[in-house]
Amino acid sequence: MNKRIIIQLILFFIVILLITLFFFKYLVKQNIDHSDIKKIITSTDSYKNSSNIIENIRYKSSDNLGAEYIITAKYGEILETSSNLMLMKDVEAEVISVDQEKIFITATNATYNIIDYDTNFKGNIIIKFGEHNLTCDNADLFFKDNKIKVYNNVNYNNLSTDILADGLEIDLLTKNSMIYMNNQNKKIKLIYKDNGRN
Repeated sequence: MNKRIIIQLILFFIVILLITLFFFKYLVKQNIDHSDIKKIITSTDSYKNSSNIIENIRYKSSDNLGAEYIITAKYGEILETSSNLMLMKDVEAEVISVDQEKIFITATNATYNIIDYDTNFKGNIIIKFGEHNLTCDNADLFFKDNKIKVYNNVNYNNLSTDILADGLEIDLLTKNSMIYMNNQNKKIKLIYKDNGRN
């Protein structure tokens, strides 16, 4: 009988040991020494001193109509205030619609929403599609709505026309556009070029 009690006690201690190991391994969060983490993250480059920096980013998305949106950047940083938003630097984007010309966008910076793919481009924006070229300070791409809105110092040109305006909105499906000035007292400047010359 003593042998039986000893075996039961050993089994009891083994079960308690297994429960304790399981509890500490899977259910208890370990304390992390944050000073060690800060030493690892420290970098000499001021842009790269955040732990949320990602290099050479590429996102590709598509909609149910077959259009694709590809955006790349040299650097990106996930915002601490909203993990859905990523700040990007040195940005290139491409919108590829079915049976339509590709739209190429380059910008110094962009804020990209990784959930709905909306993108706010900022600084030195160049948009090219076919023979059309457009430069501006700001552009908002609404991928799911198939629209792009460009504003602030908009300069549009193609082979026969130059247009200076405050804003331009383009429907990416129909290619219909609306050009406007913020101040109704100002007029859109339109320069027509004869055979591609002034």
